[in-house]
Amino acid sequence: MSEYICHDFKTPRNDTSKRLPNSFKLVPAFFYVALIGGAYFMTMDYMAYKRAQQDKTASELVKKQHESVTRAQMEEKAYLDGETAKAEGVAKWVEGARNLQPISVAIARAMPPEVRLSDLSIERSDQVPSNLSLAVRINGGSANEVALIESSISRLNYRSYSPQQSKTGEVVEYRSTLVRQEQ
Repeated sequence: MSEYICHDFKTPRNDTSKRLPNSFKLVPAFFYVALIGGAYFMTMDYMAYKRAQQDKTASELVKKQHESVTRAQMEEKAYLDGETAKAEGVAKWVEGARNLQPISVAIARAMPPEVRLSDLSIERSDQVPSNLSLAVRINGGSANEVALIESSISRLNYRSYSPQQSKTGEVVEYRSTLVRQEQ
């Protein structure tokens, strides 16, 4: 440039300080390396973030599938539990619905020849089918025949619950609830 134009703006100066050492020339290189490294790590983090979002979406989908399978299994288990309860009720009824013939035969065989049974009634309870209501009328008998009835019933694994007996003339009336004893 021309000295005439610039000479007013620039005055000659002497250097007031020393120059920076040559090792400081590496500062811009470190800056660019740090800039490139930062860009690399930011790119890797962004890609990992996107991958994590995809993994999260996939895991939520798998979780929903597992929950639906679990829900279906719980419904099936509830259905099976209901069926099991029904089956147990039927099994209890079948267990309680034992043949009544052995009881009536045992009572008839327990009576001596001179005593007659005028009435023998065995009824099954609706609520507890294993319990039986027994009502017997004995003509020409006494308390000994009632003891024979109870002993013959006990041999069939039944026990008398709240037995009642009454005697009117020659007729002995015996009522009891028979409860099955489990062995």
